[in-house]
Amino acid sequence: MNTPKLTAIGSGKGGTGKTFVATSLASAFALQGERVLLCDADLGLSNSSVHLGLESGGDLAGVLSDRLSLSQAIVPVSGGQRGSFDLIAAPAGSGALANVGQAIAGRLIAKLRAARVYDRILLDLSAGVDATTIQFAALADETLLVLTADPASLTDAYAFAKLQLRLSGAMPLALVNLAESEAEARRTGETLIKTCQAFLKVAPDYLGYVPRDSHAVTAIRRQSPLLTLFPQCPASRAFESLARRLVSCGAPGKAEAGVLKLR
Repeated sequence: MNTPKLTAIGSGKGGTGKTFVATSLASAFALQGERVLLCDADLGLSNSSVHLGLESGGDLAGVLSDRLSLSQAIVPVSGGQRGSFDLIAAPAGSGALANVGQAIAGRLIAKLRAARVYDRILLDLSAGVDATTIQFAALADETLLVLTADPASLTDAYAFAKLQLRLSGAMPLALVNLAESEAEARRTGETLIKTCQAFLKVAPDYLGYVPRDSHAVTAIRRQSPLLTLFPQCPASRAFESLARRLVSCGAPGKAEAGVLKLR
């Protein structure tokens, strides 16, 4: 079995729909035939289990304390006959791991890389640019930076990209969420790319976008995976397209043929 590919999902600020992107992409990767684990790495305010309507997200604290193995601590998330994945998180709303330091990032990544039963592990990072969040992003094989057309989101996305570049030498992939149109999404991506190019001399690549879709709001309210409830809606099709694009990128370090070049 191969070492799983680690895909971090971050955002410079809250309100971008990052956790919804993470849970939806977990379903989409599973639909591509990958064995997927979603790890809620928002150690202070885990809420992925709430999004998915689960009573428990597993026991991440038990894994980090070596009290449980990863296989003992995960919770299966049903997506029907296809699209199922596993989840590991701290208890929702508990703040149980809120005060852990950066050292925990390296320990958790090591445990996740050893979980060779999975093809891909998604890390749903906390919103913002605190040191632990950027450490997770730097240790992942790739990072998706979720942003919206909101000017504040663009500003904070730039801060995230700058800090990840400083720590790892790599840039994230830009994913625009809640886009009113493809044109708005591309303008948003171009703004981030041009800003990074001007001040950092290197810029993220534009991965794509997820349209604003009322079906997504309904899925959140019903606390069910979007791709299970509404597999043919525009947002679901976008997530499946994004997953195919990322799968086509192959192993870390290979040419990312599936990533769109705007610059």
